[in-house]
Amino acid sequence: MNVSSILKKIFPEPLGPVSNELTDELAASFFPADSTRLAHMRQACKTARRLAAQMDYDTETAETVVTAALFHDVGYSEKLSKTGFHPLDGAAYLAHCNAPEDLVSAVLWHSSTPVEIESMPEMKEIYSQFPGPNYDCPIYKAVAYCDFRTSPVGESYSFGQRIVELENRFGLDSVPPAIARKTLPYSRQNQQDFTRTIACAQGKNLPWIFCDIDNTLIMPGDRIDRRTLNAINRYTTAGGRFSLITGKHMISVPHLISSVGEQTSHAGVNGSVIVRNGKLEVFGETVTPFKAIEDALLEANVNYATYVSDGIWTRAELTPKELNDFVMVGETLPQSGPTPEDKNAIKILTFSHRDQAEQCELVRNLADKYGMSCVRTAEDFLEIGPAGHGKHSAMMQIMKEAGWSDLNSIAIGDSENDLTMFGHVGLSAVVANAAPEALPAADLHIPACDEFGVARLLDALVDSAQDGCWSIPHNWLATYN
Repeated sequence: MNVSSILKKIFPEPLGPVSNELTDELAASFFPADSTRLAHMRQACKTARRLAAQMDYDTETAETVVTAALFHDVGYSEKLSKTGFHPLDGAAYLAHCNAPEDLVSAVLWHSSTPVEIESMPEMKEIYSQFPGPNYDCPIYKAVAYCDFRTSPVGESYSFGQRIVELENRFGLDSVPPAIARKTLPYSRQNQQDFTRTIACAQGKNLPWIFCDIDNTLIMPGDRIDRRTLNAINRYTTAGGRFSLITGKHMISVPHLISSVGEQTSHAGVNGSVIVRNGKLEVFGETVTPFKAIEDALLEANVNYATYVSDGIWTRAELTPKELNDFVMVGETLPQSGPTPEDKNAIKILTFSHRDQAEQCELVRNLADKYGMSCVRTAEDFLEIGPAGHGKHSAMMQIMKEAGWSDLNSIAIGDSENDLTMFGHVGLSAVVANAAPEALPAADLHIPACDEFGVARLLDALVDSAQDGCWSIPHNWLATYN
């Protein structure tokens, strides 16, 4: 007897209005319009679409993967709740909808379910009636991966970000993050399988690297050392691609672009500027209310610098230390005066040290008031930018323009402004000297910037691709213990 037949035996009556068309409209009908659960399901579905488009699935499997990701948490709906255990209730509903058997089974057993029922005697008894999970089934693997890589409110996450979120929500030593850590090895194996399959299907033996600059590739203000340049050259010669992606203005780093090569695009100002073939262009949304934000900052005695396409401006009287902060990181010094009205503001940097708690809260609240994002890019810099925009935006656009499978990619960083990249790439890496927000979020913990971490990772990837396709360097895999 298959899973659906057993479910129908346990639940003779449908738990809700059935439909043979498992659409987004149907999924949405079970939740309020502003439901974070629905947002989570939809984002998991988006990740599944990315995955299905890049994997070598047949049409039927691809469609089932996408549908399973969309409906994996439908059992959370109060309209479908029968037992209160959402994988079981969701699978029971889908069985009465005559959903594909692999889809029903994937929802029934999805993600941490096999671990959770071990501490739930009644559920374990019910589940003993079903065939166990098929860990090799592409539907099951995809749902587990997409669920783990989606935040509770519908953001794209790395595995580490998801575990950190669980720790923050439930407590460091609580059950939910402990369960997530137990399921991590299976998710890691899926990640490895997906990246290798995608790379091979694309005919690209190495991933596209998107590398932050300060405190990641180089120490602030330095040039790229010979060892790292040799590693980059070896990597690109072997078939990989390498792009710089930084919070700094691209007008400040032409020498770095020249060092790593202009054959690929590079991005700056947290994804708001892209340099293609030496030509700089603004990309994405702008900080439309920049004048009001600047006025509020000045009123609060918070010094700032506003970035536009071809320069940086401020009406604040910057202190010698603040000017030196710019010099130390090799950033173009701000011009004194109002931000030109005919220029689009692309970010506002505030001089707000991490230890200035009240000022940092003021800046973040100000960004929220005007519907902007706010990220820390260094110990002294807290920056306001367009909502929903970040380094990931430029990164995804660069790969799209190149026709590159975007899960065949690695982002390397050290700060809060790198987190959105970590949530979107196939694999993320953080240097050992990274900020506390970034360190637990990445898949790989590589050596520090001053220990040639980036160069050592590039060399390890090239070495791993000798058999035709790269693999994840397991010696640097984060365990999140």
